[in-house]
Amino acid sequence: MKAQDEAARKSAQGSVQSPSTSSILTRALIASVAVVGIIGVSVHLGSAGGSWPLQSSGDSVSKADAEVRAEQFAMLASLSLSLVTDSERVIALDSMQLDPSTKAVLAAALSTSPSTVHTAPDASSAPSPATKPAVDSSPVRLAWVTLWDTDAEDGDVVRLDSEGYSRTVTLAKQPVRFAVPVPRNGVIKITGIRDGEGGGITVGLASGTSQAVFPIMSVGQTLDLKVSFDP
Repeated sequence: MKAQDEAARKSAQGSVQSPSTSSILTRALIASVAVVGIIGVSVHLGSAGGSWPLQSSGDSVSKADAEVRAEQFAMLASLSLSLVTDSERVIALDSMQLDPSTKAVLAAALSTSPSTVHTAPDASSAPSPATKPAVDSSPVRLAWVTLWDTDAEDGDVVRLDSEGYSRTVTLAKQPVRFAVPVPRNGVIKITGIRDGEGGGITVGLASGTSQAVFPIMSVGQTLDLKVSFDP
């Protein structure tokens, strides 16, 4: 009788210490369902603005800050350009990402005389009424510009246009510096091409120690930046 009781006791202990395979699978399945349920609730609450919001990496400039940016840009008389020196010319041309033929033409234009004055013929040559003294237009000059994203680095893209030169730039926190032809009309144009992850296009432009922060831009919008330089 004692032997039977001892056998029964050991059998009971074995059943407790060694759960069946079906029992283990059942518990694992229940745990998995619980975890999935928690993740689902978290995502739902985040999308609904609950306790675990999903964070957006787009620009988040407040309305007040956006108004300040617009006011400061409107009050900016002009941005002083930092001109490329002769010793910087090779580096400047390389920075412009031009095709070889265009680069060669620009290099030749930069190497010519700053200006050429054509005088009128001598009076004894009896010039025609249409003959007039003429002065060439301003020489081609280059200036340094730097573009960067003033808010979140979320993939904003802009296009810069200056004196026939056009450059599309994906904005980043790390400034992108390159040369542009100095615009004879005193205006550099910036056009919004892509609004990264929302919140508007946030762009800053600098030249030397001068800088301008643009108003929050939208895709397709073009803003004129007035620039000045020493003749």
